[in-house]
Parts: sequence; C-alpha cells; structure tokens
Amino acid sequence: ERGGRMEPVSERTPLLLGSYVKSPDSSNTQSHSTTITDDRFKGQGYTVSGPVSCGGAGLVAEPDNSDEEAVCWGYEDTLYSILARLPALHTFALVAFFTYFGHIWLLMQRPDIAVTIILSFIVYGMFRFWSLWISAWLGFNQLLKNDSRDPEYWQRQQRRPGSPDFSSIWHAVIVPNYKEPIDKLRQTLDTIAAQSVAQRVVVCMAMESRDPKGEETAQQLQREYAHRLGGFCYALHPLIPGEVAGKSSNENWAARCVQKLMVDRMRIHTDSILLTTCDADTFFHSNHFAYLTHLYLSDGEERFYRFYLPVTNFMPNIMDVPGICSARFTVLTVGRMAEMGNPMASPFPLAIYSLPLRLAQQACYWDPKVIPEDWHMYFRCVYSDTGRVQCTRQYIAVGTECVEGKDYLDTVNECYQQSVRWQWGAIDMGYLIVQTAARWNVPLLQRLRILIGAYDHHLFTVAMILCLFAAPWLYGRIPVTLDMNIWTGATMLVKISMILTVVWAVHFACHISFLCILDHQVRHRLLHDRLYFNVAGKDAGMCADGPLRWLTLLLSPLADMFLFVVPTIHAHTKMFISSSFNYVPSAKQSRCCRPSDLCGGGDQGRDTAV
Repeated sequence: ERGGRMEPVSERTPLLLGSYVKSPDSSNTQSHSTTITDDRFKGQGYTVSGPVSCGGAGLVAEPDNSDEEAVCWGYEDTLYSILARLPALHTFALVAFFTYFGHIWLLMQRPDIAVTIILSFIVYGMFRFWSLWISAWLGFNQLLKNDSRDPEYWQRQQRRPGSPDFSSIWHAVIVPNYKEPIDKLRQTLDTIAAQSVAQRVVVCMAMESRDPKGEETAQQLQREYAHRLGGFCYALHPLIPGEVAGKSSNENWAARCVQKLMVDRMRIHTDSILLTTCDADTFFHSNHFAYLTHLYLSDGEERFYRFYLPVTNFMPNIMDVPGICSARFTVLTVGRMAEMGNPMASPFPLAIYSLPLRLAQQACYWDPKVIPEDWHMYFRCVYSDTGRVQCTRQYIAVGTECVEGKDYLDTVNECYQQSVRWQWGAIDMGYLIVQTAARWNVPLLQRLRILIGAYDHHLFTVAMILCLFAAPWLYGRIPVTLDMNIWTGATMLVKISMILTVVWAVHFACHISFLCILDHQVRHRLLHDRLYFNVAGKDAGMCADGPLRWLTLLLSPLADMFLFVVPTIHAHTKMFISSSFNYVPSAKQSRCCRPSDLCGGGDQGRDTAV
C-alpha cells in the first residue's frame, strides 16, 4: 500500500443494512444480485459435508453485527493513551540508569552491585543464546518431518473418538490488501488453490473501499480462482470514523462478512469454520490446511479456544534484497523457528495465524481502532474468555516476503520503516496492563504470563542489548577475581572488559557458524521446492551459497542494531510524542511470473491443482 496517508471518510457506514450479494455471471456481462434479509439464521445450523456452489458469491457488503462490550471502567481509552508513553519511559529510564547513574554512583560506591548487574545480563544473554539455537534445530527438524508428508497423510491420522469428520471442516482465508499488484495476489491465491483440501477453502479478498481498483481486482481474481476453491468472495471495507486504517480494521470487516456468507447463506455451522488471516504475499505449503484441520480436530473440546500458529518464514525473496536486509530477515526466520521449537516458550501469533470463527465472534472480531493486529487479537480473545485460550503450534513453514523497494537504498529504508511499525506493537503494553488489572475472571498466572512475554519482547530485550553494548566502556575497568582452578584455589584478577570480550567473541563465532549452517539447511532441504520461494534457484547465482552468503550473514549484528534496536527506540519515541499513527504497509515488488517460472515450484503447483 505504497502510497500516502489514509483518507478519512465523511459518513459512518452502518454495520447492518441487509446483505447485498452480487454474483458475476460468466455467461452474461451483467451481474445479478441476491439480497439476504436482516434476520439471523435460526436454529443451531448444520455442517455441509458435500461441495457447496458458492464460487460466485461476489461482494459481501453486510457484516455480522456483533457489538463490542465495554472493556473496563468506561475511560479505558484515556488510560491507553497515557500508557502509550510507557515504552519510551521504560527504555530511556533503564538506559539512563545503566549509563549515567550506574556508571557514576554504582561504580564509585558499590562496584559489587554493578558487577552483579552486568554478570546477570551476561548469564541471561548466554541462556537466551543457547536456548535459541537448540530450539532452532528442534524446530527445523520438526518442520522437515512435516514438510515431506504426502497429501493424504493428515486425513489418515487417528483422532479422538467422537471427533467431527475430517471433511466437515471449512476454512475461510482472509487476504487483506490495499492497492496490491494483482500478480502478487495471484501468487498467494496460487498457493491456496494448490491445497490438498482446496475444495474446503473459501477465500475472502478483504479489499478497501478507498482503493479505486479494489473491486475490479477482486472480480478479476474471482473469475480466475473461484472454480478452484470451495468458495470465493470479497468485501469492501469502508473506513468508519473512529477506525484506524490498517490490517486490523480490514480484517474486522471481512471476518464479519465471512460469517454472514458462510453461516447465514451457506448454512455451515459456526463450529466447523476456521478463520485464517494472512498477508497479500503469503505462500502456503500445499498441506497447510489439511494439517490445520487435523490439529483442530485433535484438540477436542478445547479447539474452540485455540489459536493455530504456523512457522512464519521470511525467505521467499531472501536473495533479492540487500545484504543487511537479507541478514536481518534470516535471523528473524531462525528466531521464529526457535520460538516455535522451544517447549518452554509461549509464542504469540505473527502475521499468519488461524482461529475458530466461534472464538472470533466471542471476542467481537478484530479491534478496528488499533494498528497491531496479530498480538492484539490474541490478547483480545484471551480476555474475552476466562483464560482458556491457548496457542497450538503448527509445525509447517508459511512464507511471507521481505520488504523490497525500488532500489538498494529504498529497500533498506522500507525495511527500517517496517521494523518501526512492528515496534508500534509496544502500545499493547498499556492494553495488557489495563486488562491485567481489570479482568479478574482470567487466572492470575495467565495474565502475568502474557504480560511478561510482551514485556520481554518489546521492552526488556532492547534495553538489555543496549546495556551489554555499553558495558565494556562504562564498567570495563572494574577488576573481577576469577577462580581459575577449583582444586588448588588459584585466582586471577582480570578486568570485566576482558570477560565481556571473550564471551562476545566466542558467542559471535558460534552465532555466525550456526547461522550459516542452518541457513543452508533451511534453503536447500526445507524450501528448495516450495512455490514462489527463490532461495537457491538460478536467479540467486553465486550469492546463494559459499563465501558471499557467509559474508552477508556476517552483517547480522549490524542488521540487528540498525534494523531492530534503533527502530525500536524510534518507535518508542514516536509513541511518547503521539499515540496517533498513519499506517503505511510495506512495499513489495511484483514479479509477473507463474508457478512454472520458478525453480522447483511448478511441479508442486500443477500437481496439486489438477
């Protein structure tokens, strides 16, 4: 959504006006319409186990009219605005203490406390380092195992007695976009149409009404893909006063429209529908939705309180972006793989995720007044219930592209701006603090787990990195006594800067070595035949492997500093000044290619689609 500022609308569009469904007729240039009345579907409904002819659903202009209840005491918006300043205050206060107060007072008065703080950071950093890499290899092995499953594998798996039939589950895939190139949308839809259960998938193109070509694009895609799927529709989201332009408000409108289409018109029971939200450049594995169906049915009665998280992978165009961006997105890919592979971690949704329609209805869908959508929707669902909502890990890689601008510098700038937008998610800290204090019906441990997880990601990690970088210059001259021989009791007096230098050198060498090995393994064993993944094909050339690729990955510490730490401080500062933002999604370059044009991708796309 390359463009400028989002234009506000002058009139509020009511949520409920009677649904207008426009169905383009392939045999007639004129379209006909069907009006669905305001009356809700009566009774419990039933699941359609056979194919449903809804490929011409077209425009769904009326959403579900579920209203949101008050969150706490009636003045929560004011609290959120005040607490939006918390991330900046936390970052600046902690860094100021460590660099000034700690350097002046602790160093002179209590150097033992200063050493304890520094060593605590070092020990915690080492624990995070080794747990990350062990978990990354565990996650990779699990992904590799599931990647090679045949199309019928998940349907053959044994599940709990009394579980619904595999073919009774439907998937509604919401594809939010705004002024995206149609070729980019085709690539995403190609991977959806190539699913082994494509006839159980209904795609909803979540268009924006302010996009002048939105409806035209949606109708063109409907003509191309409706016959390859279980259903195809599109929604035109009107930006209502009070809403924030962005993915969350678009998904909120589209999900409500999907509910009206699939439950009220297609007569599919709510409990048999899974919502999946993705980006306009999302590339699914051909077994993605079959695996998702299996997980959903295997969770028993708890499936209605589950988020399903695939492993987000940022490598489809990893060879097409500047080296510093490539290093950054490789580290992000490994980090997400490690988070999903760590049995002790509690991962949150990231960009692409699924949840039952029933759970989305219970939470009154996505919040149209916020920019962060994935984490915020998860938090929203947790607090809409009594803490039963959990995340189920779906060990299958789903691709989303690195940001890519017009040229080298533009791509680096787009990557930086994307990182700033991601760190706007820290604004959810205020939301979590308010909900933690107000939602006593959610178990305390659940509330604290979520709050601590968000704090560690958005606030503590950046502050810890800054403190560790500054420690050798601020506290490097403090002498520390080391016990060199536990049998004889021999000791050595060294400066703390020497300890930091040795620790950094060892871990940097291990980090680069592990990163190079795992990068090669992921690209050549996991992603080499995936549709629209250019990770080792002819276009990558000499940069795909060997010394040039290793030199690229050597930039990862620099990339972490300038494409993570600095953007985080930038975002926190911006939130301190103002909690109002204009959301401009990242640029992605369109490549006019079909599946057969990419190495390894054509066979997968053709075989599954036939």
